[in-house]
Amino acid sequence: MLDRNTIIGLVLIFGVFIGYGILSAPSEEEKAAIKAKQDSIIRVQEKIALQAKTIQIQDSLAQLNNDTTQASLNQDSINLSVFGAFASCSQGINNTIKVSNELFEVDFSTLGALVKQVTLKNYTTYGKQPVKLFDKNTYGLNLTVGQNIVRTENLYFEPTIDNKPITKPIEVKGNDSVVIVFKAKVQADSLKTASLDFRYVIRGNDYRIGYDILFDNLKGIVTDQGSVEMGWNSDLRVQEKDAKVEVKNSSIYYLLKDEVDYLKENGSDDKKEENGIPIKWVSYKQQFFSTALITNNDSFASATMQTITEKRPAKDSTYLRTMQSLLTLPYDGDAAKNEIKMDFFFGPNKYGVISDYNINMEEIIPLGWGFFLLQWVNRFVIIPVFDFLSGFGWNMGIVILILTILVKIVLFPLAYKSYSSSAKMRVIQPEIQKINEKFPKQEQAMEKQKSVMALYKRAGINPMAGCLPMLLQFPILVAMFRFFPASIELRQQSFLWADDLSSYDSIVNLPFEIPFYGSNVSLFCLLMSVAQIFYTRMTMKQQQGTTQMPGMKVMMYMMPVFMLFMLNQFSAALNYYYFISLCFTFIQVWVIGKTINQQKVLDTLKANQNKPIKKSKWQTRMEDLEKKNRTLVEQRQKQQNKRK
Repeated sequence: MLDRNTIIGLVLIFGVFIGYGILSAPSEEEKAAIKAKQDSIIRVQEKIALQAKTIQIQDSLAQLNNDTTQASLNQDSINLSVFGAFASCSQGINNTIKVSNELFEVDFSTLGALVKQVTLKNYTTYGKQPVKLFDKNTYGLNLTVGQNIVRTENLYFEPTIDNKPITKPIEVKGNDSVVIVFKAKVQADSLKTASLDFRYVIRGNDYRIGYDILFDNLKGIVTDQGSVEMGWNSDLRVQEKDAKVEVKNSSIYYLLKDEVDYLKENGSDDKKEENGIPIKWVSYKQQFFSTALITNNDSFASATMQTITEKRPAKDSTYLRTMQSLLTLPYDGDAAKNEIKMDFFFGPNKYGVISDYNINMEEIIPLGWGFFLLQWVNRFVIIPVFDFLSGFGWNMGIVILILTILVKIVLFPLAYKSYSSSAKMRVIQPEIQKINEKFPKQEQAMEKQKSVMALYKRAGINPMAGCLPMLLQFPILVAMFRFFPASIELRQQSFLWADDLSSYDSIVNLPFEIPFYGSNVSLFCLLMSVAQIFYTRMTMKQQQGTTQMPGMKVMMYMMPVFMLFMLNQFSAALNYYYFISLCFTFIQVWVIGKTINQQKVLDTLKANQNKPIKKSKWQTRMEDLEKKNRTLVEQRQKQQNKRK
């Protein structure tokens, strides 16, 4: 426990410390001086730190510049090793050059100097969007430069017109034309300029674009192998109402010497190689549009072509299929200059357009080229008449109606002979039945046939009059089957409930798909099938009592059902034509039936009953042959009897 003296001592000690602190505290002037000194020291330290950081940044920038320079040198070295003399063209900016005429607008890309996109002005897709012919279109030469293969689609070209840069879109009209030169300059040791030039000639009102390749002073730079390869890949776009039908009508066509050939259609992927026979042109053909590469002064020495249908996500609804070609072009490496002249075609598969080029490219339109009668009927009859009627500006449904009437009028004499012969044969059917009863045995077939032919002759009936006219009408029937689905003139033309006569006219879309039928109900096809059933019923009724092959009646009624399944997804124009053609056939049969006088036929038969029949030379020869055969049979029979 602290005593009193100790407590007093401690208080005095604390008092002394407090008093000393008060007496020794600095004045306001002294505080200000101390603060100024401290601030000065801080500023000096910050300046030293800033200088050190600046030196560090400068060192870093110097190192970065050294690295960039080294990287640039390394990149130049890489470009030189990869692209050789074309190293200066390996870097650049990919610009788009737009050129248009009355028919299309084309986008050129400076990367590769190629046609990047073509938009046709006078056509739209089924969805009313502009027709763009492809999603991707890449092509170019594969050049041997040094030890490497340089692909021109990886080079940047300089575009000019009359040696002047292109600064705005270009429009060509009428008889005018413009030449765009894409130049890839080459690093050469000589004083001569050297370059690879792609020259495009765009003309007014023409679906073709001139495409010239010029090798200018590239001797010793591009290795001489006698030829150069050109690769061409294109992803085609969906343009029509039914992509399934469109892909079946899309393939690669080409002119092999004087004959047009093609890869498999119906949507099947295919590949072909052609060597040794010159190829004039190669066409990436869609249902109604095509992109073609046409040679002028030389032909492709060889070609490898293939079609591929890639599996794409469902949302990618614009993709149709992929076309690929590897073509061989002539190249003389010893010449100072080599020029290859070609044309691109970007346009519709319209007979009146591409037939004018006189290179057989119209054969990409399926008009029945495999059988001369079909193509003659379409080229020289149907197409001219159809174009003439279309020139009046009528609705295409009316044009088809008038075309059908004209066809029926032209074929009426043949139809009259056929139907009148059938009607006369029905009149004498009881007499034919008597002959069948007279010669019931199989071995009496020859006698029965002779008696029937004699009956026909007495009645004034030519049995061939019923078959021959039908055979003559058949090429026209099949020609129409080819013509309507292939006619771009019917594309997106509406009539009654059909919104596009080139495609099916669906009145009901089923939530499921019927095999061999589809998921749509085409009304024109349905009407055509119903009309076919009524026509079959009328024909079978008229033939009651006549001799028919077993099962023929069932076959006749099965035919309309077969046509219903077969034509349901075909063009509405074709089904409409068949429907109204059957309606006119009803009228023709009714009119011809009214003109046949049954009593007159019977009177002719009775009048000629006892008259001798004048035999034709053919009939005489047949009877002589029959006698010889009968004599031989009798002689053999006698010889066999003697042996017994």
